[in-house]
Amino acid sequence: MSQLLPYKLLGNQGPWLFLAHGYMVDGGMFMPVEGALAQHYRVVIPDLRGYGSAWNWSGPYTLLQRAQDVLALVDALTQGEPIWVFGYSMGGVIAQLMARDAPERVQGLILSCTFAYKNLTALERLQRQLLPRALRLMPPSALANLLYPQAFGSEDFPAEVIEWYKKALQRTRLEVLLADAQEIFSIDLRPYLPNLQQPTLVIGGGSDLIVPPEHSKILAEKLPHSQLIIYPGAGHALIFTHRRPVVRDIHRFILSAARTAGAPSLHSAPSQSPLSQLQ
Repeated sequence: MSQLLPYKLLGNQGPWLFLAHGYMVDGGMFMPVEGALAQHYRVVIPDLRGYGSAWNWSGPYTLLQRAQDVLALVDALTQGEPIWVFGYSMGGVIAQLMARDAPERVQGLILSCTFAYKNLTALERLQRQLLPRALRLMPPSALANLLYPQAFGSEDFPAEVIEWYKKALQRTRLEVLLADAQEIFSIDLRPYLPNLQQPTLVIGGGSDLIVPPEHSKILAEKLPHSQLIIYPGAGHALIFTHRRPVVRDIHRFILSAARTAGAPSLHSAPSQSPLSQLQ
């Protein structure tokens, strides 16, 4: 068997839910929601190639390779059971690639703060030019301080969240960050979206400066079986600022999609649970 991504497995019942993290960080970004999700799903949180505990994995550092890595982990863990994929930011692109290339394995998608084509606006084209320069010129700690307001907004977060964010960035090599910056601003999945038949929940932040809500609207418009939720005032870190509605809406979506598809395993979710208190 080929090498598998390092991962965290939480929960021991319910459908499989794989979580794909964003650029510059690692699977620790799901800390606000992983516990609540694990009460209903078998949650798998890998560190993607080049990040976290996989920081020293060799390339290629492409989004397609990341999708193949996660699919290899799916094959190793699930024994052929279909999965749901929750992709966040860059991880949302990986989720789309998984759904495109392995539709028989991906039952449904949750796409949060993500995009099909990032090189869309004049501001994004400027970011495409400036980001590689900043990566080469700034030490990771300075870059973290520069990007923090854009990612997290004006919210105050616990010290452990800020410490995790800075350590995750410092652990990632320049080679990986540069390769992914190129990938993020080059990939265009818009032509494939109408062919993705999986039920999809698209989540966006109304005040997201890194992936503006227009991207979520494009995804929802082009994906044939999608639902769109925009949280007003939410930024790119809505998984931290809006963790309760995120968990609630993911759970509602999967329950609804499973009922439509007639999947009995989801109907056994407890009627009174910590998640029910979020509704």
